[in-house]
Amino acid sequence: MFDTNKALNTLPPGVPGWPVCRGCRIAMWALPYGAWVTVGSATVLSCEVGAAEREFAERNVRNAQRVMQLGFGGLPPGARAEQVAAHALRSLQPLLPAAATLWSFKNDNQDPWLRVTQTRRAVPLFLARVDGNAELRLGWLLLQRSLTRRDKNGQVTTSGPAEAARLLFEAEDGRSRSLISQLHYLLQDPDRAWRARDRAALSRLAFTYAEEVLGMKTDLKPVATVIADWIEHGSGSPRGRLAEYRSVALNDYRLGALLLQAHFRLTLDGREVGAQPQHWEPLIQQRPRAWEQRMLLAAHVLELLRERGVAVNDKAEEEVDDPVEQLLQKSVFDDEMGPA
Repeated sequence: MFDTNKALNTLPPGVPGWPVCRGCRIAMWALPYGAWVTVGSATVLSCEVGAAEREFAERNVRNAQRVMQLGFGGLPPGARAEQVAAHALRSLQPLLPAAATLWSFKNDNQDPWLRVTQTRRAVPLFLARVDGNAELRLGWLLLQRSLTRRDKNGQVTTSGPAEAARLLFEAEDGRSRSLISQLHYLLQDPDRAWRARDRAALSRLAFTYAEEVLGMKTDLKPVATVIADWIEHGSGSPRGRLAEYRSVALNDYRLGALLLQAHFRLTLDGREVGAQPQHWEPLIQQRPRAWEQRMLLAAHVLELLRERGVAVNDKAEEEVDDPVEQLLQKSVFDDEMGPA
């Protein structure tokens, strides 16, 4: 922060910005040493809208007061700065795009580091849309629940809401998990028997994030229809063909080879194939963000199979009591950030 145009560094002198004396700078660097809960690190939020920065600071002050009164046990397990930042972004006006950046830095004289993560400008709009749509809220709650980890005593060791909020931030060095990839692996996980409604909610969440935040407008339905037709009507069992597709879904060349095979198979069987070369192109090329489109394609395929009633697993759906149902009656962002 002291090396940006927002602050006047001690070197070189005379640079325009906010004046920061040497003593203040030393005090700021020393601050993390006294913050035991952060293990010697500190986090700074910068946002295009000052209201988000104020909300971030105020909420952290309230958390600090809670620690002073109740000890560190008063904090939610697995609390993260991304949670507080996401809450601050969600508090903005729904029609006000704004990007935010988190600087997390540590200086312990042994292994100092600086980690920079940021959100895209459309994230506040995405959060508002999730909060206002029951299906998207269900998808977000399922994502949170899947990311929650507990010990053998049932105590939360990893907070699902905190990890879900973390997925909204992209690391500057590219070393961060993607919300799209997390949803893809959830939908593709063979050990999870999703109910039809749950699978649809997770798919809708992925499509909405891709459209609202990433700005993806690619029409994936023609190619998804080809693959779904091949899975449903090709030789062998639908489950076996789905497994074959799953093994190549994220590889550009192997996916192209499977599309070629499916295209010929359907054509020889006299079935109509609607996908044209321009529909294939963004999925079989090696270019930035193509992997996200291939993940979204898989979600489309699974959604089409669900709509058609194609059986691809041995586990029958069971309607069971689900605590998620009760949580859907309120905002999914109220409790996840911890009480104010």
